[in-house]
Amino acid sequence: MIITKSFAKWLRTPKLGPCNRHAAQAKAAALCALATLFGIACAEPTPAGDPADSTMYSADCDPILGQGPDVPCALPWPSNLYLDESATSETGYRLRFLPTSLPANNQGVVAPPENYAHLDGYGPSTQILALFPNLDLSGLASEDHIERSLLPDAPIVLLEDHKGTLRRVPYFVELDSYESDPALQTLFVRPQEILKEATRYVVAFRGLRNKAGASIAPAPAFVRLRDGNTAAVPVLAKRQARFDRVFATLFSQGIDKQSLIVAWDFVTASNRALHGELLQMRDDAIRRTGAMGAPISVSGITEYVPMPDGSGKPVDPDIAVEVRGTFEVPNYLADYRIGTFSGTRIRRDGKGLPMASGSRSPEFWLRIPHSAVDGKSTPHGLVLYGHGLLGSGTQVRGGFNGRIANRKNLIFFGADLTGMSSDDQASVIQILTDVSRFPHMAERLHQGLVEWVLLARGMRERLESLPALAKFKIKVNRDELFYSGISQGGIFGASFVALSPDVERGHLGVPGNNYSLLLQRSTDYVGGFSVVLGAAYPSTRDQAVVLSAIQLLWDATDPVTHYRHLSAEPYPGNRAHHVLLGPARGDYQVAVLSNEILARSGLGVPLMAQYDDERTVFGAPGQPYPHTGSGVVLWHFGNPWPALGNLPPVDKDDDPHELPRRRDVHNDQMVTFFRTGQIIDVCSGKPCWPDRGP
Repeated sequence: MIITKSFAKWLRTPKLGPCNRHAAQAKAAALCALATLFGIACAEPTPAGDPADSTMYSADCDPILGQGPDVPCALPWPSNLYLDESATSETGYRLRFLPTSLPANNQGVVAPPENYAHLDGYGPSTQILALFPNLDLSGLASEDHIERSLLPDAPIVLLEDHKGTLRRVPYFVELDSYESDPALQTLFVRPQEILKEATRYVVAFRGLRNKAGASIAPAPAFVRLRDGNTAAVPVLAKRQARFDRVFATLFSQGIDKQSLIVAWDFVTASNRALHGELLQMRDDAIRRTGAMGAPISVSGITEYVPMPDGSGKPVDPDIAVEVRGTFEVPNYLADYRIGTFSGTRIRRDGKGLPMASGSRSPEFWLRIPHSAVDGKSTPHGLVLYGHGLLGSGTQVRGGFNGRIANRKNLIFFGADLTGMSSDDQASVIQILTDVSRFPHMAERLHQGLVEWVLLARGMRERLESLPALAKFKIKVNRDELFYSGISQGGIFGASFVALSPDVERGHLGVPGNNYSLLLQRSTDYVGGFSVVLGAAYPSTRDQAVVLSAIQLLWDATDPVTHYRHLSAEPYPGNRAHHVLLGPARGDYQVAVLSNEILARSGLGVPLMAQYDDERTVFGAPGQPYPHTGSGVVLWHFGNPWPALGNLPPVDKDDDPHELPRRRDVHNDQMVTFFRTGQIIDVCSGKPCWPDRGP
C-alpha cells in the first residue's frame, strides 16, 4: 500500500472539534480502513468527535446532527428530545424544553420552558430545520418542483403516521437566504400541507451531498442510535427505543437505516392543547354577555352629507354617519412583569383555566352609509372589518368600504385586534429583543379574538335599538353578519370566522397563514423587525429556531391551526363556516404560497379555476365556478411570481398588496359570496387580471 504525503499529513492533523463533525467522522472511517488493510482488527470504532466517554453531550441539546458552536441546541427541529411521555395529555406527550434548549439573546436570556408546558406536541405549522454545511440542493424538492418530494428515492422523506396509516407528505426545501455563509445556512424543509393535529410524523435524510460532491455523513450520536450502540451513553440510551420505532417505520417503507444521515419523529399538538383556552374564553364570555352580545355605548357621532350643501357638515359621498363608542367585554388579562418588561397574560384560576375579572371597554368605529338612514326600506347587513398589520379599527374608514356599503346595503364596523394593534407596536419591538416575552402578545390575541366575537353579536342584536341613533331610523338585517379583513385582518379573519358562532362567511383580503413562513418573505420584516431580531439574536441559525419557537405560541390564534375548524371539523356549537380568500400575485407583504399550502391540505378550501396564467399548482387542481363553500381566487396586476427563497419579492412593479380591495369586480364577488355562499366567476373564464383589459 502506498500512503501519499498529503494523506499522511491529514491523518496527523489535530483532533477535529465537534463543530466539524462530518470531517471528524470521515477521518475516523479512514483510520479504520487503513488499520484493516494492515491486518489490524478494527471493530466499529467510536467515531472521532464522539464524546461517549466524556461529559461533552449537553443534556439540554439534541446531538443527532452533532454539537458545536454553529449548531443550535434545539436542532434538528422539531426534536423528539423535548417530547416527554405523559399519561394525562391527549397525544401521550408533553412538550418540555430544557433550561438552555432554546437560543439565548445577546443578554443571555433564554425563553423559559414553562412557556410551552401546556402543549402536548409541536404545531401543525411546524417547519423542519436542520444544518448540513455547504449542502448541495441539486435535485431536491424545490418550491417549483414539489413533486420531487414524493419520488421513491427522494433524499428527504416526510411521513405522516395517522393512527397507524402511513402516508408521504409533500414538502419543499430551501436554504436560509438571510445567511451568506454556505457552511452556516439553515436548511428549511417546509411541509406543503398543514399538518394534522395529534399526529406522529417521521422525517428522514439520506444521500445528501455537499457542494464539493462529497457524501454527508451522519453525526456520531446518530450512528450510535442507528446501530443500537448507546449503552455507554445514558443520554442516548434512554432514546434508543423511540429511534428503533423510527427505524422500523422507515423500514416498512423500504428505507434501510444504514442509508440514513439522520432521522427522527415528532408529534403535533392536539386541538385541546392548541385551542382549549381560547374556546374556554369564548364560551365563558358568551355566557357572561348572553344572547345580546357585548353592551354598546356611543361616545361620538359625526354626520356627513353626500355633497356640499352649505350646512358646514363634512362631505362623504358614501357614508352618512360615523359612530364612535365602546363595548363592554369580560377581561381575561392580568398584568405581569418579566424583568424590566411590563405586559399582560391570561388570568388563570386554581385549575389553570382562564378566568375573567372585571371588564374592559375597547373602542369601536361604525360607518353607516347614506343608503341606510332615514328609514329607507332595505334593511342593511353588517360587516366586521379586520385591520392591517399593527393597525387599528379606524381603518374601517377606507373609502373602498364606504363604496361597498352604500352600493350594497351594508354597514361596516371595526375595532382594534387586541394583541396586534397600534397599541401593541412598542411591545412587539420589546418582544423581538427577548422572545421570552412572547406570551404577552400570544395571550392578548386570545382576548382580542374573543372581543371581536362579542362585538359582532352585540352589533347584530343592539345596533338598531341604540337610543343615540334613533333619529337615523336604521334597519338591520339580522340574518346578514359577515367579516371582511385585509392583510393582517385577512390573516386573522380565518381564525375569527372559525371561532365565531355567529359569523358564518368571511372575506379574507390578501391573506396568508403561518407566521413562521410569512415573516421572512415580507417587506414588513426586512429592514425593520429583522434588524431588531438580528441585533438580539445575531446567529441566523438561532433566528430560525426563535421564529419556530414563538410560532408554537402563535399557533393558538394563527389561522394555520384554525382552517381545519372552519368546515372540516367545526368547533363545538358551530356549523360549517366558509371563507373567500383573495390574494394578490407577487404580494410583497403576505406570501401567496401559504394559501396554496392550505388548498393542498384537504380542508375544503380549494384554489378556484383559472387560478393563474403561468403556473399549475402541484396537488391543488382548480375548482370550477360557481362553487358553494370556501375557495381561493388569485388577483393579478402584472407582478411576476417571486423568486425562490425566503425573501420578499423584488421586481420592477409596485406592491399589489393594496389593489384587489379597490376593484369593484373584486368587491362584487365578495358581496355575492356573503349573501349566497357562492363563489362566482367575475373574470369571464380567465385568470383575474382586472387591469389588463380585453
